Amino acid sequence: MRILVANVNTTQSMTDSIAAQARMAALPETEIVGITPRFGADSCEGNFESYLAAIAVMDAVVSYPEPFDAVIQAGYGEHGREGLQELLDVPVVDITEAAASTAMFLGHKYSGITTRARARPPNRGRPNLDGPDPRAARRAPRGTDR
Repeated sequence: MRILVANVNTTQSMTDSIAAQARMAALPETEIVGITPRFGADSCEGNFESYLAAIAVMDAVVSYPEPFDAVIQAGYGEHGREGLQELLDVPVVDITEAAASTAMFLGHKYSGITTRARARPPNRGRPNLDGPDPRAARRAPRGTDR
């Protein structure tokens, strides 16, 4: 099985790190291929970069020259998963939804954390792109961006 792990930004060292972590979790017979978009943002911190990343990741995935069995979009709820699902006939999973599903094995609620102030407002809604998730916990007081 070959799984493409698509970094959402153009930082090759991050792609290498993401792929290395994925290999540690994969079965030995699973090939993990990290791919980096050829254009886009160095870091996705807001909606502008997220929409740019969506186009860049779709371009990188559909341009990949060999067969693959699944795609993992490695970005916190970045846009584009739905487009990849339209374009491909293999499973496409975003790490946000994968993390939320995994967290549910451990407890009844989950939260996302970011250290970038600019990323906080858009990230609040990203886990709910497919609709509100009642399992998402909200710890920051309303009206703050903490």
